Amino acid sequence: MGASKSWLTVIGVGPGSPEYLTPAACQAAQEAEILIGGRRALRLFADLPREKQVLSGDLEKVYTFLKAVCPRPTAVLVSGDPGFFSLLGWLKRKFPSEKITVIPGISSVQLAFARLGRGWEGATFLSLHGRPLATLAPYLPRLAAGTVKLALLTGGSSTPTALGSYLASHGLADQKLWVGWELGTEQEGTIWLTAAELAGADLPAAGVVLMGYEQE
Repeated sequence: MGASKSWLTVIGVGPGSPEYLTPAACQAAQEAEILIGGRRALRLFADLPREKQVLSGDLEKVYTFLKAVCPRPTAVLVSGDPGFFSLLGWLKRKFPSEKITVIPGISSVQLAFARLGRGWEGATFLSLHGRPLATLAPYLPRLAAGTVKLALLTGGSSTPTALGSYLASHGLADQKLWVGWELGTEQEGTIWLTAAELAGADLPAAGVVLMGYEQE
């Protein structure tokens, strides 16, 4: 006999546009009775007649909601891929005895490297969202020496502009960076800038910054 099916599924919905939503994600959403996610993620399933709950920043409220609906089949929609800086780790800590089904999605970092036309196997991945820019301190000497490649998620107070200022103030004003935002959507934008130029740019807070790569 096969293993019993989990009531809790985490679905990666990619960047939030229908063309990057996988068939597996659509199938998993159809099999759920309840969908919980951000407004953009829920809009992907606007035509699907399911009970829907907007995912707020209050994670304890989310935990209380999930406990209340268990064991009804429930899908948590996360942007990008569940295995890359998402709620998956938090859910596994909150529900340690539950088998959680995970449906992968296309992450913003995957899209960034696709736009750049480069492989991403040699990169070091960091999230600055909700973390201080000083997280980068151990990597600065290697950036200056050109011996490390970084893929960064920005957000919150650690914006691309703040990142540019931080790098410029630590002797890396001429460091070239690739910045992408709203990747995979109609609002997508990409640009190459030096750290000094980035410090004066007006770009969205959430994005992907690639460092240590040459502009072709």
